[in-house]
Amino acid sequence: MDEKKCAWRETSSRPLADCRIFGVRDCERETDCGKKGHFYLVDAPDWAGIIPVVDTAAGRHFVMIRQYRHGTGRFCYEFPGGIVDPGEDPAQAVARELREETGYRAGFVVPLGVLSPNPAFMTNTFHAYIAEGCVLECEQCLDENEDIEVRLVPEREAIDLVGAEDFGHALMTATLFFYMRYRGLSM
Repeated sequence: MDEKKCAWRETSSRPLADCRIFGVRDCERETDCGKKGHFYLVDAPDWAGIIPVVDTAAGRHFVMIRQYRHGTGRFCYEFPGGIVDPGEDPAQAVARELREETGYRAGFVVPLGVLSPNPAFMTNTFHAYIAEGCVLECEQCLDENEDIEVRLVPEREAIDLVGAEDFGHALMTATLFFYMRYRGLSM
């Protein structure tokens, strides 16, 4: 693959907005090849998501959550996950989120991959995991504005529902792709 050698460097940066869960800034950048411009970046904390697996007599099931998403204005089925706190290991963050959102504890956590949610203007990363050997251990411990329904969804059903009206979260789909690669499954 032929790669261009012009590297961008930041020459100035100024914050434009602090929106509690993310910030927006205006950056001026230039290359040693003579290109320059203003770019608007969204600085957000890293996120982590996990596919919790429960093995039952009926086969493998995913612990999924259903919650209202304000961005789309509708309910969405997802895998548990959330923000990685500053200095926190993403695997610990996602195990914490799993327990808080569902009451399930992972037997062990396996990293699946790391993605850039939108590298065009977002500076954060998304860490994807699988939790094998999950067991229900306690009640949910939700944040003030969370209202989360927990469902066990058969593995194949979750795969088949990707792209359906309530199963369209892009990062969850990407995590499911990692999972399928991990398990050697095909669509």
